[in-house]
Amino acid sequence: MLTVDNHADAPYLWLRMVREGSPRAADVWQLLQMNGGNSSGNGLSCVSWDGTVYPDQFWRDKPLGNVREQPFGEIWGAPAPGSLLAQLREKPRYVTGRCRACRFLNICGGNFRARGEAATGEVWGVDPACYLTDEEIAPATEAAPEPRRM
Repeated sequence: MLTVDNHADAPYLWLRMVREGSPRAADVWQLLQMNGGNSSGNGLSCVSWDGTVYPDQFWRDKPLGNVREQPFGEIWGAPAPGSLLAQLREKPRYVTGRCRACRFLNICGGNFRARGEAATGEVWGVDPACYLTDEEIAPATEAAPEPRRM
């Protein structure tokens, strides 16, 4: 599943597969965990026409460096502790609100940080595009079990 700009789609689709008794639900769960959701600042970057490096193509107010001044590997490689780039690589430690306790945090990665920031004024604010209900994101129950492990 490719959930380019709303990573809540992945848990939603998995929940639907579980509800409908899909035999592939456990396989999908494993793939979603491997993907880890939003990868801005981790597996995804944007290098602008002028060489400026950003965490993703939508976050143009967060320059990380410039490849005309230093190699990409130095900008991207080992971020300074506490920097935005370091935080993006440890999202579960920083997300706030309902995301913090969401059982799908490792699947969606806190959804889209640029949208969360635009809506709340805080980098780690809740992304309002998450349409999952509080019941859906709560810890697993018999009504919404975790998938069986293979």
